[in-house]
Order: sequence, then C-alpha cells, then structure tokens
Amino acid sequence: MKRNSIGFVIIMATISVVGILLIQFFFLKNSYDLNEKQFHQLTTSALRSVASQINDYNAKLFHHEVKPNDGCQVEQISNNYYVVSVNNVIDSNLLEHFLKTEFKKRNLNVTYEFAIYDCNSGKMVHGDVVKSDSIPPKIKDENTCDSASCSMEEIMYDKQYNKVKAKVEKKRNACNLPTCEKFTYYFGVHFPDRSQFYSSRLLTWYFFNGILFFVVIFFGYALYVIIKQKQLSEIQKNFINNLTHEFKTPIASIDLAAKVLSSPKICEQPERLAEYVKIVGHQNKRLADHVEKLLQMATIEKTKLQLNLEQIELNAFISEAILEFKNSQNGRNYSVTLEPSVENAFIQADKLHFSNLIFNILDNAIKYCSVTPEITIKINEDLHHYFILFNDNGIGIPAKDRKKIFNRFYRVPTGNVHDVKGFGLGLDYVKKIVLRHGWRIKVIENSMKGSTFIVETKKSTK
Repeated sequence: MKRNSIGFVIIMATISVVGILLIQFFFLKNSYDLNEKQFHQLTTSALRSVASQINDYNAKLFHHEVKPNDGCQVEQISNNYYVVSVNNVIDSNLLEHFLKTEFKKRNLNVTYEFAIYDCNSGKMVHGDVVKSDSIPPKIKDENTCDSASCSMEEIMYDKQYNKVKAKVEKKRNACNLPTCEKFTYYFGVHFPDRSQFYSSRLLTWYFFNGILFFVVIFFGYALYVIIKQKQLSEIQKNFINNLTHEFKTPIASIDLAAKVLSSPKICEQPERLAEYVKIVGHQNKRLADHVEKLLQMATIEKTKLQLNLEQIELNAFISEAILEFKNSQNGRNYSVTLEPSVENAFIQADKLHFSNLIFNILDNAIKYCSVTPEITIKINEDLHHYFILFNDNGIGIPAKDRKKIFNRFYRVPTGNVHDVKGFGLGLDYVKKIVLRHGWRIKVIENSMKGSTFIVETKKSTK
C-alpha cells in the first residue's frame, strides 16, 4: 500500500470514528434530556396528586368545600428540589404515606427527603429520608385512610390516632431543606441522587457505549499496527536495498579482478598481479565482515545470548581493542586515542562481545565523519559505575534520532545522498549487548559538534 493510501485510510478512519462518537453522544444527550423531562413530569404529577389527597382529607376532616386545584401548586426550586403548596395543615405521617404510594404508582424508585414548613419556627421540620429500596408495594395501611375510601368517622379516628402516635414517637428535628417565601402551608421534597432513575432507563445506552468504546480502542490499535507494519516494511525494504548494494559492489570487484587474473599475460606484470590479488583479498574480507554482522544479529535474535563473563581492566582492554581495530582498517586515515583518567577500573564483561561493541562504535564514528576522524575515549566513574565516553568529531546525530538509532535497520535520513554504507545493524547489536550485560547507553552532542556515546557499566572488585 502506498504512503498516500495509508494517509487517506487514517484520515477517513479518524473522521468515521469521530462521527460515530458525535452521533452516539447526540443520542445519549437526547435520551438523558428525555428522561430528565419524564422525571420532572412524573414527579410533578405525583406531588400534585399528594397535595390533592391531603386537601381532600382535610376537607372531610374540617367539613369545608374543596375547590378544584385549591392550593395544589408544585414549584421546582432547583434541579432536584420541589415545594408543594397545600394551604392547610399537613400531617407528616399522612404525607409520608401518600408520597410512598404515589411514587410507587409511577415507578419512581428513588431516594428522597421530605419536610414540612413550620409557620411558628419558620423552618422545615418533620424531615425524613426514604431510601429507594424501602418504598413498599402499594398496600393499604390499616391505620391510615385516604380521602377517597374512608368515611368521616374513620377519618376522625385516624386523625386522633395519628395525634396520639405523634406524642409517643420521638419528635423529628428541623432539617436543612430550604424554605419558600411564596407559600404558607407547604411541604418540600428533595431528591439527593436522581441517577437511580436514569440508570435503569439508560442501561441499554451504557451497554452500547461500552461496546462502541471497545470497538474504537480496537480500531485505533489496528491503525497503530498498520502504521507500524508500514514503517517496518519501509525499513526492511531499505535494508534489502543496502544489503544488495553492499554485496553487489565487492562481488563485482572480485569478478573484475578474476577476469584480469585469468589473462595469460598477467604473469608478465607482477606488480599488476599483486594489486589485483590485493583487491580480491580486500573485497573478500569485506564480504566476510557483512556476513559476520548478519550472523551475529541472527544468533542474537534466534536464541538468548549467553555471555561468558570475565573480569577485565578497562584501560588495558580498550587499548588492546583500539590496536586490533587499527589493524583491521586497511590504512584508513583516522585518530583514536584513550585518555586514562581512572586507574584499576575493573568490570565483569564478555570479552568477545564487549570488543565487538567497541568496534561498532568506532566504525560508526569513522564512517559518519566529513573530515579526518578524531575519536577520544575517556573513562569516568561514580560510586558504583564506570562511564566510557566515545567522543567523535563526526556529522552529529539530530536529537529526534538519538533514540531511534539503536533500532534495528534504522539509519538517520540523509535525503538523496547515500555516501555512507551500512545496514543499520551495528548500533542495534550494541544496544542488545549493553542490555544483556545490565548496562546502559545513551548518545549526546559534544563540543566538537559531533556525538558522544556513553556506556555506563557496573563496577567490579578485584
């Protein structure tokens, strides 16, 4: 898939996901608003019915005529607080019975708090909290009559019974529900948590939202995998191109030298013969080095790297590694120096892999340099660690690429210029060796505008 196609897919997928989320949010908000409106309507209807029943009860009790909607006004003071005007005395036990009955009739299974306004104290009194799970089924109370089904004698008895019962019970204290100056005889009902009402009705929406959320996460992860696979595909393609070029060049050189050496007259030109033999040897070593790098990486990737740890002294070991590195460079012009600043620096390391680590860092410092390479190695220490600093005067590494250079096949982009040969495997090998030893490595910029690789090793006693 082309890069433009990947970008188009990502853009369209993002727009689709955002659109789905917006539509889902729109429907959820509409459902919430609808339930809000339904709750208000049911609550208002129930409270109006309660007020009407209290007025009917008092009318039969005090023998006065009840006018239509006399005093049955419901006022919403806040989002979850209602006051209801009755314009007559209100019995708390009767109010609680009517509230439970009317709320149960309308399936308003929510926790609420009610209280009655006391004209003498100017406060809301006789307050009580009714839990949602304590609302009983609609069963007629044997001690309380409603205004529709009781005779006058029963109402008078019920009223007298409630007065006696109120004297026996502990008097209820004043509550914190706010008052309303608009009415004189009224009661208030407060709903501390209306989510109980919404949860039962929006449960399906919550379920589908959960599924949608899972789908969005899965879709995002799928896009992430696609992008990573695309990047990996490009990196592997570049690696194959580099690998082909790196093998093709020495093979072509060896083929050319072989044709010259096959000529019968070459024996008459010993100097030319020696030159082409030298070319064959050099290109053969180049091929062997490439194969060795690939085998090293394949071995590390296929099996867990086993280290043969030995105690080594850093100054002596690095000096020997520098000498071996110089002998393998076929006369390339560069400078590598070790500045000893710590004596008797002992660590535990695998000699072979630690030597390869030093070779790879030095080789990169020489390859990525536009002038005569100058590399300085220093050793610093703290209480528990030694720090090996490889300072070079190369072209430097941009800050955004300093962590990526340790990834397999990654090479710092250089535009259309590909004058530095390689596979992007060297620093990946270095990183794996460092981690396997339990060390750390990082790269920073130095005063020479080049790079400084810092390998942090653990100290070892003699």
